[in-house]
Amino acid sequence: MRYLFRFIKPYKKTVLLLMLLYALQTVAALFMPFVMGNIVEYGIRVENLNYILQEGAIMVALAVGALSCAMLTNRINSNFSATLAVDIRKQVFNKVNTLSFEQFSELGTGSLITRTTDDVSWIEDTISQLPYVVIAAPIMFIGGVALSFKGDWVLPLILLGVSVLVLVISTLITGSLEKHWQRGEEFTDVQNRVVRERLSGIRVVRAFDKEQYEHQRARRATSEMCNSFVTANTVSGLVSPIASLLLNVATVAIIYVGAVRLQKVSTLKAGDILATIQYIALIANAVLILSWTISFIPRVKVSLKRIGAILDLQNVREDISLGLELDGDITFDNVSFAYGNAQVNSLTDVSIDIKQGEIVGIIGGTGSGKTTLVKLLMDFYAVKGGERRFGGKSYGELTPATIRDNVAIALQKSMIFEGTIADNVRMGNKDASDEQVRQVLEIAQILDFVDSKEEGVNYKLTQSGNNLSGGQKQRINIARTILKPASVYIFDDSFSALDYLTEANLRKSLNQYLKNKTQIIVTQRAATAMRCDKVYVLDNGKVAGVGTHKQLLKDCPTYKEIYLSQMGGDINE
Repeated sequence: MRYLFRFIKPYKKTVLLLMLLYALQTVAALFMPFVMGNIVEYGIRVENLNYILQEGAIMVALAVGALSCAMLTNRINSNFSATLAVDIRKQVFNKVNTLSFEQFSELGTGSLITRTTDDVSWIEDTISQLPYVVIAAPIMFIGGVALSFKGDWVLPLILLGVSVLVLVISTLITGSLEKHWQRGEEFTDVQNRVVRERLSGIRVVRAFDKEQYEHQRARRATSEMCNSFVTANTVSGLVSPIASLLLNVATVAIIYVGAVRLQKVSTLKAGDILATIQYIALIANAVLILSWTISFIPRVKVSLKRIGAILDLQNVREDISLGLELDGDITFDNVSFAYGNAQVNSLTDVSIDIKQGEIVGIIGGTGSGKTTLVKLLMDFYAVKGGERRFGGKSYGELTPATIRDNVAIALQKSMIFEGTIADNVRMGNKDASDEQVRQVLEIAQILDFVDSKEEGVNYKLTQSGNNLSGGQKQRINIARTILKPASVYIFDDSFSALDYLTEANLRKSLNQYLKNKTQIIVTQRAATAMRCDKVYVLDNGKVAGVGTHKQLLKDCPTYKEIYLSQMGGDINE
């Protein structure tokens, strides 16, 4: 619950103002039965019209004051809770952007979505009710009990005893709810993940006729989530009717006992009975609020734990740039790596030595570890063994931001954002001129397409670049990459959607533009790798061979097999 107070702390003045307004509103409500009792006893009973009007005016003033406080409180509270929810989501978003990829993968996108939506909404609702629960309910309960003792000591004792019973029963009923809410939220995460996977892979699902299988996955997650939430809501839903029943029984008992005592106790007046009944209503309302709060606490604790679990995560290193310009030398010395709790390494004893200005190819079949190697180059993950060096410095001496400042990368998946072509390309260098943008587009062999559009570089691209072909996406991605000033340029399978002629022209222009810069080209195509200065061959997470194209054809069976399967013909070509 410490996070609840951490979230509220920046708004302590607003919370104090809300508490003050709730206190005034509650005090006004408490005094109205007292005034009404006086009207009955000293006005109506003795037919004193002036007293009735005088006390009636006081009641109207109290009612207007309470209404004004309530209206102002609702407005302030609505703004406060909504703003607070925005701040919580910002904190979570900013935290997620500083996490390592291991931490991000452990949480999962589906879980992050539900935590920043559903869980934050629960916290928002709780915080909006907190000032009222903390101030109004106790004042209403304590004040109501104290004022009701003024008339007769027996009647409030009945309600006081029943109130304690209600709170004890509420605590016992809701004691085991937290595990049900926790389980329900976990399966909400699962359901979200399954639905996202299905939507992103809907074409594959339909192509392989797996709709029924995906339905079953979603059904299982939904069923578990539903069972947990139904159980939790059913149990917590018992609190309100039980509390209402006991409080109503207490009210009937108080009216009966009051009627009996009115005949036997000379000091007890009809106005006291009437005022006590009103106080009973206020006390009962306070008890209902407290019992509802008790049943609500387990659900909120789950949400706070889930948000706190994100905010408590520690960054591996401070993610700020040291402003160092590194040269293009990269060395991996017996590096090993495994994802999460995997029993088998994705990379084992991988050693590479890349000098500045070299064009190095990394080739291998699917699952050989090529993309994993790129992630380690970018310092997306920490290695399990071995050492990495960039520009002669150990990765441990550098921050991730410094490493990425010196690397430009075209990732395997060409990410295009909604906006103009120029906007997408300038992500590599926001200060680039129009001439520089056109230059890199020409090198990427897509300037003809851009000039064919009336808007030119201001041609609007839809979300994910759905109005582009796969090859056009890759070429815009390449243009964005080479626009960034860097010492190392990585192309992770970035030419796969290009025909051989386009790739040849692009590579020729690229080599001229990036002369003396290190290029690392990750590919599955032998035709792409054979034009590199040096090629590393990966197989099952290990380096199966290293050398030039001709050397590998002679000495590396894995490379030779890839070449023959793709190119055919004489290996001496």
